[in-house]
Amino acid sequence: MKIVLGGGLSGLFLASNKKDSLIIENQPRLGGVFTCEEILNVNIPFHPPLTNYSCEYFQTTEVKLRIHMKKENYILRKIYTHELPKWLIFNEKMFYVTNLIELIDNLSKKVKVLHTNIKKIIQNNKIITTNNMVKGDEIFVTISRKYIADLLGIKNDKLRSVSILELIVIVPKKDRGWDVYINGDNGISYSHIINAYWISNDYDILYVLIPFTSSPPIWDKIFSDLKRENILLKDEILAFRSRIIRDAILIGEDDNVYPENIKFCGRLGKWKNFTLCEAILDSLNC
Repeated sequence: MKIVLGGGLSGLFLASNKKDSLIIENQPRLGGVFTCEEILNVNIPFHPPLTNYSCEYFQTTEVKLRIHMKKENYILRKIYTHELPKWLIFNEKMFYVTNLIELIDNLSKKVKVLHTNIKKIIQNNKIITTNNMVKGDEIFVTISRKYIADLLGIKNDKLRSVSILELIVIVPKKDRGWDVYINGDNGISYSHIINAYWISNDYDILYVLIPFTSSPPIWDKIFSDLKRENILLKDEILAFRSRIIRDAILIGEDDNVYPENIKFCGRLGKWKNFTLCEAILDSLNC
């Protein structure tokens, strides 16, 4: 049996492409970063599935983005890296994945899933979970490579990452003069705001990205910054959700040797800042 660690998009594509496979996922829902939720009768992904080009794995629609930048020369320092990740590069023309919910549902029906926490990997082919032991001939890793190294007892000090607190805010529609707002000011908590105006005819969906390495800033600071920059007032908010994306921006390379039956796939497995399309292609070829 083939064991796939992680039920995000990479894990779903990979498992559906492999016979006799089992996904182990610690979250109650599949989809990873792109998990969706219905809010105010609108199905909203917890991160906007935008790509710089239309790839064959998705149905997409072209969107036009007005990009506003403030202190953009300082943005790399603000997100604690020397190179902007591809998925944080925005162009005036991009593509939005329109069939994401349907795709996750269809892929989920094709795979076997065990929802549990991974505690340890022993003898290179046995996965110890909270309540079970699962044995696989091959293990495909689509979750954090750094985490797997720890489970295997491999010291890996070269891999680092930046986390992102993502605030998803539903507000009334209005012309803000921009669709992507990038702010490199280190005194401002957030780095990017994406207005996914195309998701709903009735509301604007704002994705506020707040990078951090130790702990996220407090809510009062975030909302104060949004107000000070004339982005958003609390009274405008109709609904909101928040979540933390661990290992959002990946830094460093891994030169450790791993067992041959353990294969690293996708963005987190390869520890590369892949775009959405690149991550899926890598998983399908893994």
